[in-house]
Amino acid sequence: MSNEYNQIPNPAPQQSPDVQNAVTEALNAEKKKKKKKRLIIFAVILAVIVIIGVAGASGGDKDAETSKATVTAAADSGKSADSAVEAENDADNASDSAIGSYECVVKEAKICKNWEGKDSVKITYTFTNNSSDAASFDIALSDEVYQDGIQLESTFISSDDDDWGIDVKIKPGMSKDVSKVYILRDTKTDLDVEISELISFSDDKLVTTVKLKK
Repeated sequence: MSNEYNQIPNPAPQQSPDVQNAVTEALNAEKKKKKKKRLIIFAVILAVIVIIGVAGASGGDKDAETSKATVTAAADSGKSADSAVEAENDADNASDSAIGSYECVVKEAKICKNWEGKDSVKITYTFTNNSSDAASFDIALSDEVYQDGIQLESTFISSDDDDWGIDVKIKPGMSKDVSKVYILRDTKTDLDVEISELISFSDDKLVTTVKLKK
């Protein structure tokens, strides 16, 4: 009879202390690299936030450069509104019509009726493009009109009178008159027209008071 022997597997070889130390050091080095990479990413994000904050703060400090002007609105009966705008600059180095790479002046304002017969005002702006690329009023500037501190809604006069040039591009150095119509809350309270850049970190704006004829 043959003898049968139970074979017991050899235990896994133990790693020497030198190998374990080498593995530990490699893992620690990898952790340090990852930590350093995270710190670099965090520093870049922090730098971007600081730059945006500084830009916003510098824009806020330029509130004194807000340009103010007044213009009188006339009834839309074939008679043009008083187009003489008396600018009042709060800063010696501020232009009364410059806003970023553009210029915008409230040329005239006329009381009218919109397509629903509601009392409205048609404001005509003279838009000048001083940037390096062709641009239109509606992609360069943002317009807001307030009456008694409440923003007015834009509207149309009629379906036959809706081509006012706000989306027409003009080349650098060119100017164009563009118009928009806003629904009035009443026909007595003066209006505040605010023009700012559509995309900007600055709080600069042009403010024009439109006086309604009583």
